[in-house]
Amino acid sequence: MKKITLSIILLSVLFISKTDAQLRYKNEVFTNEQLSIAKGIPFGTNLNWLILNQTDLGNPSNGPQVISELTYLKTKVALGQTATIPLKYYVPKGTPGGTGDTTILKVTTLKMDVYMPSLAADGSAKRPVVIYLHTGNFLPPGTNGSPLGDKSDSVAVDICKGFARRGYIALAIDYRLGWNPIASTIDGRRGTLLNAVYRSIHDVKTCVRVIKGANMSNYNIDTSKIAIVGEGTGAYIAHAYNTMDKYPEFMALPKFMGYIDTSKVGLIDASRGTFNLYLKSPIGTKVQAIGTLGGALADSTWLEAGDAPTISMQCVRDPFAPFGYGLVTVPPPINQDVVFVDGANNLIKRAQRLGNNSIFAAIPSSDPYTIKARSLYNRTVDYILAPPDDKITIRNGEGMYPFLLPKAASQFTNQASPYQWWDTASKEAKVLVAAGVTASMSAFQSNPDMSKAKSRKYQDTIFGYMGNRISYALGLLTANQLGVKSTKVIGVKLFPNPAINNFSISSQAIINSVIVTDLSGKMIYQTEVNSTSTSISSMNFSKGMYIVNIFTDQGNAVEKLIIQ
Repeated sequence: MKKITLSIILLSVLFISKTDAQLRYKNEVFTNEQLSIAKGIPFGTNLNWLILNQTDLGNPSNGPQVISELTYLKTKVALGQTATIPLKYYVPKGTPGGTGDTTILKVTTLKMDVYMPSLAADGSAKRPVVIYLHTGNFLPPGTNGSPLGDKSDSVAVDICKGFARRGYIALAIDYRLGWNPIASTIDGRRGTLLNAVYRSIHDVKTCVRVIKGANMSNYNIDTSKIAIVGEGTGAYIAHAYNTMDKYPEFMALPKFMGYIDTSKVGLIDASRGTFNLYLKSPIGTKVQAIGTLGGALADSTWLEAGDAPTISMQCVRDPFAPFGYGLVTVPPPINQDVVFVDGANNLIKRAQRLGNNSIFAAIPSSDPYTIKARSLYNRTVDYILAPPDDKITIRNGEGMYPFLLPKAASQFTNQASPYQWWDTASKEAKVLVAAGVTASMSAFQSNPDMSKAKSRKYQDTIFGYMGNRISYALGLLTANQLGVKSTKVIGVKLFPNPAINNFSISSQAIINSVIVTDLSGKMIYQTEVNSTSTSISSMNFSKGMYIVNIFTDQGNAVEKLIIQ
């Protein structure tokens, strides 16, 4: 009887492994050669606050010209004639030739890059969408102190292609930049930043309406399955997009009061406003899932029951976005305070209490990413601040993956975005951000061992944790389908198998830790290793099959173990 039962288990595992290899949305089912990539597709036109001279705008003597230009631009937008807006509205004042000196107002055309399986390779009638919001501190690459900050960033392209290879349509989109991080007062810094976030929400809502509209019907989009993934600054936008949907949420809070004038910048639905060109639309802007890499939520009270499920992946010791509740600070050499916010440790716990993230509790601990995340919950670790805030407890929050990396010597040299990589020879990387310091050198401070290979390892974790949960939240996968994931071979061996009293693990890489679960996902055993081999006693294990999750410094592996 025992042999028959064991045979059935083995056949079931073999069947699951075979079908799992072709599971759309969880695994890559298309190659790069099967993808269709269309870049620079316009989706919106509005005022460009990055190059608009607000001194000119506030000069009373310019009032008649401003009114005339606003009337002209709003008419162009209303008639659908944005493509015919003259170049002088796009060119900054003072440029060679004086072309841009003739207008006070300046506009920008926002565009999207579309990554998807080609229609020839994919016959699906309806395909889900992921909108990717890049990082960048609301300033252009180089100027922001980093080589990154555009929809064409290396990691943005990688992740969009990764979603497309799994069967999604992925959109890397523009949003408007422009704020003043070096303003002399906290009101100046906070006010310009909050308005930048507010405008970017308008931009993303406009994009959502466009992809739900008739003009993109030939893309076979499932408009009921849309997720937003934000990285860094894009994560701040994604959180605010999901939660800031009522006027009291940003008008009545003391820390935000008086900074956003809706009569000028528009209503929360992206319509109206003197200095807003977007039109009112009947198309809804609700999305079904939010994923974030870094970033934070401006205020956790914005979260309420019914907001989209949120998956947050953040470095516990992120120096730029507090992991818990803390102050956002403009990095050195400026060192200026901006606003208090809530990081993943707070906002995900609140999302769980409200029921928004309750669906993730059903996911079994049978894959290395879920197991790793849950193994860190309720652990108290050293933090980056001075006493008495030098410790932080990682809370039990379903949908949160904490990157627990070694503590650095100083606050701003802790890693914030270990998944980022860039071309050190690019013109953005060579921009001088301080005397003798390039943008690339500056970015290395919080990502000292940056490389494409390192980024790709983190991307495996991003898709294994966030990507799978987005698919689950969109109703594309079941909880059980998020189980054991086939991993890359990294020279890991588990023996003997079947085992009786003990088993050993060896690896070409350093084994950091080992976690053993039963088939239901219940954790049976956990140990820290820090070696290329280890031996584990199984005398207290019941007979049957187990999942052994092996975490190394070169990736993770999953092995099935039979105890006789």
